[in-house]
Amino acid sequence: MAMKWYELRLYPNFKDGEEEMLNLLYRVDEFAIFIVRKNGMTRILVRINDINAMHLSGIQNAKLERLEWNPSLRYSLTRYYRMRMHSALPIVEKVRPSIIYTIMEELDNIGNSGRGGSGVECILACYAKYKDEAYSISRWIMKKEGREHSLVKALKNLFTSNSERERRLSPLTESLVEKARWKMRLKHFHTVLALGAEDVRTLDMLEGALPYGLVAYKSKSIEDHLSDLSSIVENAKMLKKCILSDVELASIVALPKDASVLRLATTDRRTFTTGLVVDADTI
Repeated sequence: MAMKWYELRLYPNFKDGEEEMLNLLYRVDEFAIFIVRKNGMTRILVRINDINAMHLSGIQNAKLERLEWNPSLRYSLTRYYRMRMHSALPIVEKVRPSIIYTIMEELDNIGNSGRGGSGVECILACYAKYKDEAYSISRWIMKKEGREHSLVKALKNLFTSNSERERRLSPLTESLVEKARWKMRLKHFHTVLALGAEDVRTLDMLEGALPYGLVAYKSKSIEDHLSDLSSIVENAKMLKKCILSDVELASIVALPKDASVLRLATTDRRTFTTGLVVDADTI
């Protein structure tokens, strides 16, 4: 099913963005979200199919608008991210308020010398598609615990004493196994994450909004295609993916905690183009 472009507009009375996003992730199975800062304003663009868009339109105190144009989100610098640890281990264990919106506000507030007062240009882009990874996580747990095939284990039990059969895990390994068991029970998404900006300083500050468990990487094979983050869906097959639970993903792309303190695009806006690609300067 074709994925279409929308803008999610939050009203000033919007609250509890992390809880709204977590509830949304219970329902959707594929989407791309783009948190864009341009001309001193933050906008939330979404690329999603019709079925998943119905769930997105159910967010309270928000309005989902179909775009009549396809954004082109090109940046001089982009960073894509992979998991620092094994994918069976969670990078966060509870949904936290996203600070990406606060960082974007602060980037404008601390001064923009040489930008003519137009503000910073930056983005957090995320494409996520549901895929159950419970089996692969369980295999990782079994490996850590040293479990074997039931037949092999039964044969060994015939020739070993009870004390030899017991295998104690170290406290660290036991802790990791428990974390993996927790993640195994959640909903999983194959996720592509990227940041874009016009300078390294801005990218470094944006990176502060991501959990420590993520680390940037370079992909030379498709380097020419990485500057336009609006094509993250098409490039997803060629990029490294993070296996994230709904809790982990919600912590990264959560909606704002309080929309009233942010400069968000909330008013209606009419366009008169159709089927055209519009440059990032227009958004």
